[in-house]
Amino acid sequence: MNDLRLEFCSSRDVAEFETRHYVAKMPENYFRATQHSKPAGKPRGHHGQQVHFLIWYKGKNVGAISGGSSVYGTKVRDTFFGISKNNREQTLNGVIDNTLFRLEYSFDRNACVYGEEDTKKRKCLNPDHNHNLATQVLALWRRNVVEYWEFLYGVKPFGFETFVEQADIPERPGKQRLGRMYLADNWTFVGETQGSTKNHINVDLTGGRDGGKGSFARERVKPKLVFCKWIKGFNEPQYHEYKSSWKASTKEGTPEEKAIAKAVRSRRKKCMATSCLGEVADRDECRVQGLSRDRRKNGTINEPWTKGFARPDSTYTQMEAL
Repeated sequence: MNDLRLEFCSSRDVAEFETRHYVAKMPENYFRATQHSKPAGKPRGHHGQQVHFLIWYKGKNVGAISGGSSVYGTKVRDTFFGISKNNREQTLNGVIDNTLFRLEYSFDRNACVYGEEDTKKRKCLNPDHNHNLATQVLALWRRNVVEYWEFLYGVKPFGFETFVEQADIPERPGKQRLGRMYLADNWTFVGETQGSTKNHINVDLTGGRDGGKGSFARERVKPKLVFCKWIKGFNEPQYHEYKSSWKASTKEGTPEEKAIAKAVRSRRKKCMATSCLGEVADRDECRVQGLSRDRRKNGTINEPWTKGFARPDSTYTQMEAL
């Protein structure tokens, strides 16, 4: 049985890990906050397209990793992927943003064992240690999130992006967060953001729209390191005829948008109730699971896995092993 697995889940399932993540939290006494806003200190939540996974290693839930809609505009990212104002609307949905990666796996570094000739301590021989777990999780996530993205939203992704806030790591005194694991996974450091963003607090995605809840609030933030990676087989942006459905819950929502949103919810439920998107003969070989919250709670996980939810025309390899 494989030690490492990802479990497809909902945004509520990753909330606990997100609270301990360094992502921006709701500020104290924010001028736009209402009784419906997230409490101060809580994560601001997710917007747009999103795919979430819990990380399981040796039978323990050790973290969470998520993919979401790419940011609308960042110069260094746009330059890397060849995105411009002329093709932005048609290509942007093909980039998946690694919005959350929280791994809470630790080991006693004093118990590391090295060979006599390994004077630079490059390879720990302790079988209970996994120094490369973060990059292994990232690689597994990369190879499989594209399937879920295509199945849920009908868009074939062509690239990944992520934004890393350079800061000290509380759990590792003297170490800074510099995106090393992305470099180890062959991502490209493309530059830094300009330190300015628009937030969605209390306006959702309706900011600036007629009949919306108000305008987006521009705020200064710490510049972030930007890493990007092409998905294998692509070297230029792909055009999509993607139709959004975020307005389905607003007064502006059309019958078509409501139908799209309903279909996405239905497909998401199928993912929550099945083992994986590909056909897998032995469930122990499946590296990505989709157990519903109820099935995890009552322990009914030995029932036969439902199969065949991958798009029939998909070109991606199903459930690749590391």
